[in-house]
Amino acid sequence: MKNRKMIIDCDNTFGVAGCDIDDGLAIIYALGNACCDLLGITTTFGNNSIDVVYPNTVKFVKDIGMPRVPVFKGGTKDGENNMAAKFLVEMVNLYPGEISVLATGSLTNLYEAWKVDNEFYEKVHEVSLMGGITEPLKINGRILNELNFSCDYKAAYNVLTKGKSVKIATGNNCMDAFFKKSDFDDKLNKSNKEFIRWLHNSLDYWFEREKKVFGHEGMYKWDIYAAAMLINPHLFRDCPTYIFPDMESLKNGCLMGGGSKIKVNLPRIINKMQYENHVYEVYEEFSENLNEI
Repeated sequence: MKNRKMIIDCDNTFGVAGCDIDDGLAIIYALGNACCDLLGITTTFGNNSIDVVYPNTVKFVKDIGMPRVPVFKGGTKDGENNMAAKFLVEMVNLYPGEISVLATGSLTNLYEAWKVDNEFYEKVHEVSLMGGITEPLKINGRILNELNFSCDYKAAYNVLTKGKSVKIATGNNCMDAFFKKSDFDDKLNKSNKEFIRWLHNSLDYWFEREKKVFGHEGMYKWDIYAAAMLINPHLFRDCPTYIFPDMESLKNGCLMGGGSKIKVNLPRIINKMQYENHVYEVYEEFSENLNEI
């Protein structure tokens, strides 16, 4: 029985050459959990411009066999004409205290929703964010710049200082969510399901990109981390933490600036093997449900 009403706000570029695939994987993950009632997907910028992200996401939900999931164009700093922000406000007013928001791109749409309705955050049940760093982020000695909070730092500041029940999958914490290509191949190659084969083939380009840029045989599934800690919190231990963001620090996505003290939750994975197996099981569950539609 579905009991968690959810909206995914993302900068999905799954399948766009040279762009991250993780938002798409988070969408599949959410749809693969029977407890989730995905009310809609709102699109923003980050991995690419909104004019790329929005049509790509419309195409993506069709590609994965879920064309009925509504997709709304946002990413504009104008709450009056931002359809994503209007949808967010409409849903939290229709279901006050029931909506969980997963935000994995720039936070522009949430900020614009708050501008339309200053009680927006009070009406949201909880918010799970992917973004921000607490210290410099390095992968194999290479600095990886933060993207999601820094690309609209004013919006990030608004969500962090005014949001309620905020969980954050920081770039640093997501280092625990590394998926080896060998394990990925082994798990998915065993499946005879058409969707799983499609998913496996669709991700080859990103594994190749990760090897070329960072020299490792695998990928970090950033956005699934934020989705999982929202939908399946039993896989994580809560880490209540004080952050001190200000406008200047958020230009680099850093949560530790000179701002006022804010208490948030930065969950950590309890058991990495259990977490990894769980994600693969959800992929299989999604595929099973797809075959029954």
